[in-house]
Amino acid sequence: MHDLILAMAHHLLIFGLIVMLVMERMLLAATPVDVRRLARIDGGYGASALLILVIGVGRVLYGGKGWAFYESNPFFWAKMATFALVGMASLPPTLAFLKWRRARRIDADFQPPAPEIDRIRWWTGIQLLGVIGLLIFAALMSHWPFG
Repeated sequence: MHDLILAMAHHLLIFGLIVMLVMERMLLAATPVDVRRLARIDGGYGASALLILVIGVGRVLYGGKGWAFYESNPFFWAKMATFALVGMASLPPTLAFLKWRRARRIDADFQPPAPEIDRIRWWTGIQLLGVIGLLIFAALMSHWPFG
């Protein structure tokens, strides 16, 4: 039962993370850009990622499959590397959202420049592609070894 609860929490958080990332992309396409909402959603995105990591570690250490399953599983390591890459790809948007929020506090009419919005939207797209990779590696991982 413990493993089941960890798995459900892990999956629900991943779906929540995807929703927040899609919301960021949608808000970046809107005019005007809601800088405060972007910053709040990005905070939720970061908190979700942290909880996913913590619960994932719990699944590895205390779940039904045990560390030996994960240690020798190449798709587990590919998933971990992809998670790290998605985390790194989340830094430019997070830093931009914080910068934009500070600028909005100084100037109530502040709107980020269009090229900067486009660049940050590109980074959110990279993150979404990475999350798709995570899901693929998770499916491959759970069926390893094949046969």
